[in-house]
Amino acid sequence: MVTAQDVAELAGVSRATVSYVMNGSDLISDATKRHVMRAVEKLGYHPNGPARALAGGRTGFIGVAVRIDANTSSVELSPHLTTIISETERRGNNVLLIPGQEGLPGIRRIEKQSMVDGLLVYDIELHEDRLAGLAKLNLPCVLVGTTQDATALPSVDVDYARIGELQVDELLRVGCEEILFLDSKAEDADHFNFSRAFTIEGPAYARSKGVKASASFLEGRHWKGIAEVAQDIDTWHGRKVGIAVRTPAILDLLVATVRAHGLVPGRGLPIVAVCPNAFAQQHPVSITNIDPLAEQCSTVAVNKLYALLDGKASGPVRDVIEPELQRRESTAHPYTATLRA
Repeated sequence: MVTAQDVAELAGVSRATVSYVMNGSDLISDATKRHVMRAVEKLGYHPNGPARALAGGRTGFIGVAVRIDANTSSVELSPHLTTIISETERRGNNVLLIPGQEGLPGIRRIEKQSMVDGLLVYDIELHEDRLAGLAKLNLPCVLVGTTQDATALPSVDVDYARIGELQVDELLRVGCEEILFLDSKAEDADHFNFSRAFTIEGPAYARSKGVKASASFLEGRHWKGIAEVAQDIDTWHGRKVGIAVRTPAILDLLVATVRAHGLVPGRGLPIVAVCPNAFAQQHPVSITNIDPLAEQCSTVAVNKLYALLDGKASGPVRDVIEPELQRRESTAHPYTATLRA
């Protein structure tokens, strides 16, 4: 019987790539798709989820329900997917992507066709309308994110409230008297824990410490948005403003804008961002950051799922991962340095 591994070896790609191609993923280039399909045709490969399930009890695939669209940040998503693929391949399994846009019907379709052994579900909302349906699946399921609704489904997330506190404490340490929180969409705070913790709980924590705090949003994460936020940029130094940033995309826009104004992060303009460590260090002035711990979060999620598949205890129902701040040049000095380069 021809397997996905046979196709992968002939095509010179990973088994995960074969899985992506066979399931119509947009993550794979057209050239690679054609290369894989030539191997499929040559070997006569026909994936059959139900047959695999009946023969061995498992399909060898883990489903990952995640939204991927034009607004998806590869810097934020790629570490999750890379980790999941690595952890599943280490166990001799593959990954099947399920477009998050399909919602619960897409997940039910995968279950009905016996295509996966278990599910990792991303993009969890504060009030998650998929919970009841997910709980009824005949598949183990782990949520990656935070919901305020009662659920017995296991989950894992980073402590985003703590991330906001770390940002505020660091900006206070260098002498900021006002903190501006930059996020992408105002409505995200109504739907997602990471945004609510940043744009609502973060400013509230700052005010409890006796400093002014406000949130601004770069709708669409474009140049016009950052220009509107920074229109009074020349007054920031006199007000001792510090900047808290939630995403890598916004950080790029902010750093480019302040440098265009002749300003230097860390020299009168403290910045603390939520972004991977490697991303924080790639700027001319390294940015103090809190890594969102995508790799660790997804590793815990995969381990919990396989524990469920193996009939073992998966640990606490909810795992919360503690973040850490990495101090770099953008908050290296007290708020007394010259603002301009």
